[in-house]
Amino acid sequence: MTAHTAVEAGTGMEADTEPMLVDDNSSTAPHMTNSNYRIIMPTSSIGNRKHPATSLPAWISAGAQSKTYFPARSPIAANECTAADEDMVQEGEPELRTEYDVLPYEIFAWSNHSANFLPHNILTDRPHDQASRWSTNANNHRQFITLRLERPALVRSIKFGKFYKTHVCNLKEFKVFGGMSPDNMIELLYSGLRNDSEAETISLKQRLNGHYIPCQYIKIQPLLAYDQKFNFSIWHVELRGTMDAAVVGQLSRAFAWYQERETVRACLKFFRDRGYTDAFDALARQTRAQLEAPVLGQLRQALVERRDYARAEQLLREAEERRMFAACAGRIPYAARWRAVAGAGAVPAARGGHQMCVDEERRVAYLYGGWDGVRNLDDLWALSLDSGAWRCLSTGTREQGGPGARSCHAMCFDSVRRSVYVMGRYVDHEYRGAAALDNDLFCYDTVGDEWLVVSENTEALGGPRLVFNAQMAYDARRQRVYVYGGKVVQPDSGDSTIVYSGLYSFDVRRHRWARLKPDFHMLEQEQHVRGRYFHALLVDSEQQRLYIVSSKRDVSVPSDLIVYDIATDTFFEKMADLGARTGRPPMTQARYLHEQQARQQAPAGGGERTARAHGDGVAADNPLHVHLLQDGRTIRATLDTGRQEIYVLASVQNDVHAAAAGPLLQSLMAARGEQAGYAGTLYAQAQGAGFHPCSSLMDSGVRYAPERAGSGGTGGGTGGGGGQAEHILMVVFCYHIPTETWTQVHSSARAAAQMGEAPAPRFAQDWVFDRAARRHYMFGGNPNRPNDKSARFNDTWQLEFTRPDSGDILRRALYLVRQRRFLDMCAGAEAAASSVACEHSAIPSPNDSATGSGSGSGGAVKRARAHGQEPARGRTARALAYLQRQVAPLVDGSDAHESRAFHALSTALFGMSEAGADGEAGARVYEALLAYFPRRQQQPAGQLESYVTGQQQ
Repeated sequence: MTAHTAVEAGTGMEADTEPMLVDDNSSTAPHMTNSNYRIIMPTSSIGNRKHPATSLPAWISAGAQSKTYFPARSPIAANECTAADEDMVQEGEPELRTEYDVLPYEIFAWSNHSANFLPHNILTDRPHDQASRWSTNANNHRQFITLRLERPALVRSIKFGKFYKTHVCNLKEFKVFGGMSPDNMIELLYSGLRNDSEAETISLKQRLNGHYIPCQYIKIQPLLAYDQKFNFSIWHVELRGTMDAAVVGQLSRAFAWYQERETVRACLKFFRDRGYTDAFDALARQTRAQLEAPVLGQLRQALVERRDYARAEQLLREAEERRMFAACAGRIPYAARWRAVAGAGAVPAARGGHQMCVDEERRVAYLYGGWDGVRNLDDLWALSLDSGAWRCLSTGTREQGGPGARSCHAMCFDSVRRSVYVMGRYVDHEYRGAAALDNDLFCYDTVGDEWLVVSENTEALGGPRLVFNAQMAYDARRQRVYVYGGKVVQPDSGDSTIVYSGLYSFDVRRHRWARLKPDFHMLEQEQHVRGRYFHALLVDSEQQRLYIVSSKRDVSVPSDLIVYDIATDTFFEKMADLGARTGRPPMTQARYLHEQQARQQAPAGGGERTARAHGDGVAADNPLHVHLLQDGRTIRATLDTGRQEIYVLASVQNDVHAAAAGPLLQSLMAARGEQAGYAGTLYAQAQGAGFHPCSSLMDSGVRYAPERAGSGGTGGGTGGGGGQAEHILMVVFCYHIPTETWTQVHSSARAAAQMGEAPAPRFAQDWVFDRAARRHYMFGGNPNRPNDKSARFNDTWQLEFTRPDSGDILRRALYLVRQRRFLDMCAGAEAAASSVACEHSAIPSPNDSATGSGSGSGGAVKRARAHGQEPARGRTARALAYLQRQVAPLVDGSDAHESRAFHALSTALFGMSEAGADGEAGARVYEALLAYFPRRQQQPAGQLESYVTGQQQ
């Protein structure tokens, strides 16, 4: 592999007088209000800034440096409000906006300490004093230190000071708990610190099911030091939040009411399940508590108490008319639908390392430059998003005053001036000594069809040095271009030192550069963000945020997501989710639709389910998406601001130049073979620390078995190379910002097995997003062929995201009810036949025996004979007619899984006997149907017994 091929995949201080823009109408609220985000504030550098003090927001001015501001809830997390919400009281309180201060505390309790390393040492921050710390005299999980606040508070973040250099006793893993009592606390954080000298501020969990958590006690539980032979040390702790009596008092009363209400609802559920009717009626009447939405209560009565399936179907149709299934449809992961675009006329030459951007208003995508395997290209093309036809705008931009041939550059579209900006390029090491390494910035006027030189050397104007694999985004609201990351092109061809670029902005109106964040090696301060490459940069102009997806850098654990709040100059860096280090493959649409009810069969504590799901295979240290985003040779991302979703295209290369990705790719490719250890155990899907509304649905990998495929080619598309070993894994993810949930949309490892049209896996490609039609367009890339290193693609692909609507949810719900009714008609079905029908059900029942169980069948036989039920032959004919006329129309024949499930269901006819269905079948169907309704409208998920045993928070 040439040096150029290895890099094509990735593809000065602020001015004295420039004020910091603080738009009063802008969202100054960072959206990272959930736990486990490393908060990087600009406060440490305020004294060194050249901004006038009057230009800073009041809460970070020189006289108020102890103040920080965070909203308690993201303004983008819109509530899913439907007509059905009128049936239930809405969860949570409205958005809270308040200034957060440093919270004074005292040491309340601790497990032990060693020598003179006393607990009260953490009250002061003395990083150069090795004795200024609390150290335990043991390194087991029974160690703790509890802090008591002066009065109840809403705690937003915790800051850990450190020794001035790395230390073996630093906390690699720890937990933080909080509550109003030292004996009853809620887990607020499960994270770890980096083993360096930087103080780290980490956000804490602030809400439980939408309700703010008031705290007067904070407990820190060390779990693991960087050297496991040593005890734990904490050098300094600072808490930030608010003690405002008016605010905290109201939140405390609301949280106490929530706890009481949930306790009452748990009791109501227990009384109803156990048949204590009088107790249920008395408690419901006295407390006026509502166990669930009325429609669900009626549905349970129809299925469980009366077995009135006609009434159950009527209620499901009414629920669909009231849009009660809309929330479920919105939670279902997308599926990918690829289509090769074959527009009329010429197409760009094959290439990789090119860049694309899109003019959404005129519905045109632009492509510039790239590497064809032999040389850099300098042509400019336009793709019509309506017709799919390419049009060549220039075969040589240098002749028209443009940037000339280049690859690994950055490009974005200015929607205000209808212009394309191009900056940066890769220069081979052998040419760096003779070539000019000025970082030029060019602008292409799409209306006037002409190139303009914006800057011949951005570094001279306070901008970035010459970089490659940087990323660029345009903010239409502030009319600024943001440039982040990339590797700096060093003038010395033999220089082995890697220099990364930081975050810069270019004010298009004022023609002015500003360095917002340098790379950490440029800054001798505790607050920094590491530069990176092979990443993606997105801008949300409305929310005034930058999203940095993925990273590749010579550090141990880069983040998979960083959010930069423009107005507050604050970074929010997502930290490793230590609670999701073992688990399941990422959630896909097929798994969601066919297996989500499996969560209903788990015991209250979930321990047995977890053990089964994780019992085989090798556990991973991080979720799948984290591995791909960190090890990816190509990361491309787009943003749908309306749906608040980020779509990520990640490609992992498997060759001698990507040793870190090799084992990962080999493991992922095992999904196409017969390795049983893959099932449910390859990599974890991040669930987060209690803030995912869909976390319970994500936890559905108990019976997951991978789709098996033959050893055929790599899927559709030019250069598929059937029969050859794949060297690229290409995956598409969707990240839902409000719920912080990753789901998998497409994987090339399974595309061939599904026999659908899909592009061959590749890297060094690029894509754009058509927001109006909600389609992606991808062009080119490197197939990484071992026998042809210069091979590149010149194919264009269209990608659409599909998911079932509420009508399809209704179809699946009706199928589940009719399946149960059919099996009732087959009263006395053999246990083996019933279990087969359940195992292959298109909408699996929540239990292996949901289709009927042999348990207690003897009594059912006696009852059937005593009541003179019709002979088995008559029941068979009636059941067969019902299967053909009522069940079959609900089956999607294009879905192979549903077709197999339907055929398997018919085998129940051959197991006819005099036995009746077991008495719990209706309850299991009801519990399975709950997955289609909003969580807030359902009965409590836990059991009353779990409250007694302390398993339920």
